Amino acid sequence: MTVGLRDMLRAIREYPAVRAELETSRTELRQAQQALEQNQQNCESLLLTSNEQQEYMNFLSHKAEALQDALGEFCPRLSTPEDMKRFYDAISPSMDAQGFTLYRMAKELTGIDVPSLFPYEDNRGMFELMEGHQLMDWLIAVRFQAVDWEIIPGSTYESATLLEVDTSAPEYHAFEKQLYEKVLGRMGFQDILAPGQEVGAIENKTTELKLYSHLSGELTEQEYDDPQPLDGSDLAICHAAPDCFLYSVALC
Repeated sequence: MTVGLRDMLRAIREYPAVRAELETSRTELRQAQQALEQNQQNCESLLLTSNEQQEYMNFLSHKAEALQDALGEFCPRLSTPEDMKRFYDAISPSMDAQGFTLYRMAKELTGIDVPSLFPYEDNRGMFELMEGHQLMDWLIAVRFQAVDWEIIPGSTYESATLLEVDTSAPEYHAFEKQLYEKVLGRMGFQDILAPGQEVGAIENKTTELKLYSHLSGELTEQEYDDPQPLDGSDLAICHAAPDCFLYSVALC
């Protein structure tokens, strides 16, 4: 194939631009290679750092296990609410600084959701910035009925005032004991609780309801075949007769 004069002239004119484009591509390739080498070095450095951190995490894990064993060996088992609370107060600055673990456990045990029970205060945004320890004051007040309600004039809302809770009551001690047992267990300190301390949900109060109704029955004596009708007073003394047999009893 013969190259014409016109093609040669066009090639000569385009040569500087093509050469510049080629140099640009070579420069970009060198930069890409340098970036790749730098990324490889970064990856190697990150891998080394990751391995070091993993080794340090393993060290901390073994250290925590050793401290846990030492704690169980040299410290008495926690059995009273006071001891459990004191232990929680000692570790909470590092493990539950804002108290949300404590609040969430209390909410789980009692079923009390503070914002939903105080709509007036919730609409004012009172609970949005509260920490768990502050929410606990409201939850405990509801749990032990230490809340005073006052109707807001011109509205259907009621504002709440928290009253003092009797913390010396046996019911409060039982609540506190179960709460801190669960919280310390959730934090991984179940091994330092006294044996038999694991409990379930907080006991609910039960109310016994007795229903009364008139009774009627029939009595068959050994000497007679025909049953005799009985009323309530007869049934009350029927057991005193050794030779009587209660044939049927019905509510009416």
